[in-house]
Amino acid sequence: MTEKLLIVAVIGIVLLFLLVPNIRQAGTQLLTSSEEIRLPGGSPLAEARVDDRSVEMVTLLGFDAIPAILDPVFLTPEEAEPQMDPDEQVLGLSINGEHRAYLVNMLSRHEIVNDEVGGSPAAMTW
Repeated sequence: MTEKLLIVAVIGIVLLFLLVPNIRQAGTQLLTSSEEIRLPGGSPLAEARVDDRSVEMVTLLGFDAIPAILDPVFLTPEEAEPQMDPDEQVLGLSINGEHRAYLVNMLSRHEIVNDEVGGSPAAMTW
């Protein structure tokens, strides 16, 4: 009985969230953050206006919401080539004769790889 009641309660909350705009807006505000930024009238971004104006920046993901790759594993070119499309994009990095290729597709999901290349710490971001 309590299991059925819990299911009904969850469905009711989801329906309220979807159907009532104020509840949806409050939920969105709880899950996001925003801040107001003032642009001075003389800045290049505000050339068309003489007075100050404000811009609202909205953050959709919380702090550390996208995990970094901390211990990347690499394939040899011979191992990687059959797994890649011919036009697949990579970002390349060479330091002290050591070379790395980071798949843009993978970076799009993680945004940063912390690595060591050629004896130097490196952070590849996208």
